Amino acid sequence: MGSFMEPVDLLWLGGLALGTVGLCASQGLGLTRAWGRAIGRALLQLTAVGSLLALVWAAPSPGSLAIALGGLWGLAVVSAHQQMGQRWPQLLPWLVGGLLGAGLLASVPVVLLVLRPGQWFEPRVWVPVGAVVLGAAAHGAAIAGEQVMMAARSHRNDIEQRLSLGATTQQAIAPHRRAALRSALVPTLNGFTSAGLFTLPGLVSGALLAGMDPLTAVSVQLLVMVAAALAVSVGALVVAWGAGRLCFDPIAQRLR
Repeated sequence: MGSFMEPVDLLWLGGLALGTVGLCASQGLGLTRAWGRAIGRALLQLTAVGSLLALVWAAPSPGSLAIALGGLWGLAVVSAHQQMGQRWPQLLPWLVGGLLGAGLLASVPVVLLVLRPGQWFEPRVWVPVGAVVLGAAAHGAAIAGEQVMMAARSHRNDIEQRLSLGATTQQAIAPHRRAALRSALVPTLNGFTSAGLFTLPGLVSGALLAGMDPLTAVSVQLLVMVAAALAVSVGALVVAWGAGRLCFDPIAQRLR
């Protein structure tokens, strides 16, 4: 396989995209423009990301790695906030801290202790691991934060009853925080149970296309999946705990 796609390959790519749009149009689904915009946006985004990563790859250094990982972290925070059905700006500091902690705790041991690149700042190792870990953590943190905030509204009477019986604020919100954490972790758990059964994970597919040995590709995928699970757990826990604190007036010890 060549390093770059030839013009004829791009024609095939365009043909596949047109086939998708054409099938939707033939059935009158009203998704023709949406598909066109989505494909165009994906093309622009991936081209931009590929160009930026090519610059980082060409001149690896601690500074360029820090910029790349910082960009991934910022995008993860924005993504987590946008995934929530309702925007809670007060959750942003918890998202920032939770995703930073999750990314560091999950990525650093994997890269430095297991993968051990020749240069510790090798972006070819840090960036893929960081992207998977932060993406998973952002999704889990968004679910946990949103569900805790919504529970404070939908289960207000239950929480206030617990407070009236002498529970602390964190004891009163604890059942709803646990439910939110379970919801945040279930997608990751399902990913483990279905891995390799119905489809090959993306990291394995990419590694195989790049010529990596199948067993090595699978072992790397499993390693990254475990790291992502840790990141989801840490990020969701921090954000759920922060959301639980934000639901209460710290002085009056009651729901806001």
